Amino acid sequence: MRRNNAPALVVVAALLAALPARAQPVPDPAAAAADRRLHELEDELKRSRGEHEQIRRKAREISDELARLRSDMVAAARAAQESEEVLSELESQLEDLKQMEVDKGEALRRRSAQMTGVLTALQRLAWRPTEALIAQPQSPADTVRSAILLRAAVPQIERSAQDLKGEIEIMGRLRTEVAEQKKRIAATAGRLEAEHHRLKDMWDRKSLLQSATLAQGDAAERRLQQLAHEAEDLRDLLLRLEEERQRRLAEAAAKAEAERAAREAEIAARKAAREAELAAQKAAREAEIAAQRAEKERRERELAAARAAREVEIRAQAEARQKELEAQKAMHAAEAAARAAAAARPMGAEKSFSAAQGKMPFPARGKVVGRFGQPNAVGVVSKGLSIATRRDAQVIAPYDGQVAFAGPFRGYGLLLIIEHSEGYHTLLAGMARIDASVGQRLLAGEPVGVMGRDESSPSLYVELRRQGQPVNPLPWLTAQKSKVSG
Repeated sequence: MRRNNAPALVVVAALLAALPARAQPVPDPAAAAADRRLHELEDELKRSRGEHEQIRRKAREISDELARLRSDMVAAARAAQESEEVLSELESQLEDLKQMEVDKGEALRRRSAQMTGVLTALQRLAWRPTEALIAQPQSPADTVRSAILLRAAVPQIERSAQDLKGEIEIMGRLRTEVAEQKKRIAATAGRLEAEHHRLKDMWDRKSLLQSATLAQGDAAERRLQQLAHEAEDLRDLLLRLEEERQRRLAEAAAKAEAERAAREAEIAARKAAREAELAAQKAAREAEIAAQRAEKERRERELAAARAAREVEIRAQAEARQKELEAQKAMHAAEAAARAAAAARPMGAEKSFSAAQGKMPFPARGKVVGRFGQPNAVGVVSKGLSIATRRDAQVIAPYDGQVAFAGPFRGYGLLLIIEHSEGYHTLLAGMARIDASVGQRLLAGEPVGVMGRDESSPSLYVELRRQGQPVNPLPWLTAQKSKVSG
């Protein structure tokens, strides 16, 4: 912030006016003191400029740190979503392995029962001596057939025993693989929890950096909550949000104009006071010079010459100050015009939303369980997509934009509306927590919320609208690894 130099210039002018006339160029204590005071003022001005530059540099550093933090949050959110997807795949594989283990166990029990019956019969037959076979009440042909059957059954039993041994080994490997799969799931879950903690830490840092704008954001959020209760339906809400945005632009322009008028009035008042003070100083000096002229003619001529020199210096200083004030006025006007132009610029004009078709990431990782235009159980046609996610899943912004609404809204629960360019809006509902505030600008991939932890089957509802009309969001989203069902 530029420090006002008017008091310092007035002091310098007063010190110059108070310098006594000298008959000879000999050292004057008063002149030396004035010169020292002038150097002190110049040093103070330099220090003030240095402090001002340091403050501006600190502001730039905070802005750069916030930009780096937002980039880190985008990367952390992407890593968390990838860990969620890997964890879901591992859990699905674990369920398949468990089912294979159950099937193999059932088959193994059936084979074991069959082998137990056959081996029991063979054992009873083996206990009988050869002589007992001759005494059996059956014909010799039957006895020979029994021996032939026994000879043919023994190799088959041995093969069955080998197959049974192989099945037992497969069961052992399946159990080992199940144990390893559980270890991999535990490790992946640990990494996911670490990513969630790191993302929470970065969100806390971002909240601290943005604390200066919380008051304005809270006021805008309360007003938008009031608009939400007054809205008849979602289209009416979007229309009211557009009217609110136009009102904010008009208020910002009016505020900038009022500040400019106030600055001009303050500059005019300071100029008038400075001119009056200079006139009073000039009159005092003229009276002093007239008294000195009556005392001594020679001193009067020297005082006249000194007065003329001081008047030239004062006029030069006044002209320099006037030029500096005019430069400040032009700079403030340019800043006000730049702020008004930035406020009036349509949000998201830097990046075309239509160019992002087919390239936007899914707001959350999971399976698409409800499509656009698909009727639900009661016959209501869906205007968006429903994505079944993991518990505590991370939700991100699919594209650059500005938060237009964040809070509860009728049957949607917690609703987040992101305004893009070209009249497009993204609606996200079903989250347990929203990590964005009204008016906040978002980057593609920046975390905006978290799904529920205690819900049995959390689902994120995604809706895309253009000029208030719902459009199918699926062609705008890039393909993901998970299967799309429904």
